[in-house]
Amino acid sequence: MTNTEFKSRLSKSIDFLKTELNQIRTGRATPALIEDIKVDAYGTTMSLKELSSISLIDTQNLSVAPWDKGLIKSIAKAIRESELKLNPVDESDKIRVPIPALTEERRKEFTKIVSVKLEECKNSMRNVRQEAMKDIDKDFTEKTIGEDEKFRLKEEVEKMMKEFLVEAEELGENKKEELLRI
Repeated sequence: MTNTEFKSRLSKSIDFLKTELNQIRTGRATPALIEDIKVDAYGTTMSLKELSSISLIDTQNLSVAPWDKGLIKSIAKAIRESELKLNPVDESDKIRVPIPALTEERRKEFTKIVSVKLEECKNSMRNVRQEAMKDIDKDFTEKTIGEDEKFRLKEEVEKMMKEFLVEAEELGENKKEELLRI
């Protein structure tokens, strides 16, 4: 595994974490909150953003306008059954999604979810590091690199890993602060 490949895979873990954190609501309406909800449509599962236009009505309401009006019931059902616990309102040609204010209990629940998502990201990054270390050891065993090179590469991997872990931690902490801010 090359340095750029290693960096790329760690970046993908961070990007996935950002996507996951965007879906955890903070009491303010934002299209990113519901755009990745999975909807059963046309015999397959598609994300809400692939099936409709999502816009902000005001700070507490989103509007979902499906391109195919026949999907309104499926979309409303998917939003209702998502882990966000939202209650969409069917308005014949579109769906209004009110975003209720968060209770203190709900805020704490969401911070726990953030911690779980952060830990999943870290585990993913650790797996990437472990794979990189195995590749370095394999190259050393096959005598394609020397011992000095092996230690230098392992140090580089650890240094990059630390940088990405710090970034992931910051994302998690910022989201927790955002959730607990009233």
